[in-house]
Amino acid sequence: MSCVVGVCGFTGAGKSTALEILQRTTRGQCIYLGQAIFDELDRRGVERTPENQSQVRMELREADGAALARMNLHRIENCLESGKIALVDAVMSPAEYDCLKGSVTCPVHLLHVDASFEIRTARLKRRTGRSMTPQQVEKRDRMEVESLQIDRVFQSKTDRILNEDSIEQFTQSLACFLDRAGIRSS
Repeated sequence: MSCVVGVCGFTGAGKSTALEILQRTTRGQCIYLGQAIFDELDRRGVERTPENQSQVRMELREADGAALARMNLHRIENCLESGKIALVDAVMSPAEYDCLKGSVTCPVHLLHVDASFEIRTARLKRRTGRSMTPQQVEKRDRMEVESLQIDRVFQSKTDRILNEDSIEQFTQSLACFLDRAGIRSS
């Protein structure tokens, strides 16, 4: 049965890893909400630099808090029409979650992937290509709470997984989530 699984969580919690595992186990399709930013940059003929991405992200969200979700609805609908599970990366604001819930007729699950600040900063320090200092992580967390109200998204979750152990434990926790949600693994 088709459904939407939106994933939320602070940076470094394991959202991308969760989506990779869920994609493998369900044969679902990952839909990156940030693709809307790339699409808009391309439409404007603007280079995809981090600065330009940040500027367009801010402009889109100021104009419409659900812009990233709304601009990806066609991808989500196409996925659902093909009978797949839409795995949405990442639901960052209440408006995005409300847009998803209000735009599809199938079940919408919101999975909060969580980990302590200490574990997240240790992961992000080691991350290749996108490493972050603890100060940068703290600043980003604060921005996501103050600007996006991500804490309200966490309150709307339909399930929560703590990702502080091994990858095997995390995989098992995700399997349990699928069972609780009534989503069949392939």
